[in-house]
Amino acid sequence: MDDFSAHLKTVQRVTLFFLSICFMGWALAPSYKLYFAGLILGTIASFVNARFLAWKIEQLTKAVIEKTNRKINMGFATRVSIALLAVLVAYKFKDHIAISTTLAGLFFVQLATLLLGIISRIRGK
Repeated sequence: MDDFSAHLKTVQRVTLFFLSICFMGWALAPSYKLYFAGLILGTIASFVNARFLAWKIEQLTKAVIEKTNRKINMGFATRVSIALLAVLVAYKFKDHIAISTTLAGLFFVQLATLLLGIISRIRGK
């Protein structure tokens, strides 16, 4: 479980670094403000989904260790709702937020997690 927590902290750092780059781009490149706003919105929704899933995994782990008969779902409907909310916000404010980059940002944390997992596996061997 300690490896899981360390991995989550690394993903959080990478995500916050990416968001800081997006905010700098949003401030410094006014012509691309629309696209950076979409990336920011999508990445924040992706990060919230990843933290929610990590919380659910921790709940499931505790239930398995304590051998309780408590049913725990993984919150798929909640995570889909968060992603849908981000897309709807981008659609509502389509003059200020690009829907295409919002959709791209929804995959950022998952891809960062995958890449960091592969890198940690390679370093471990």
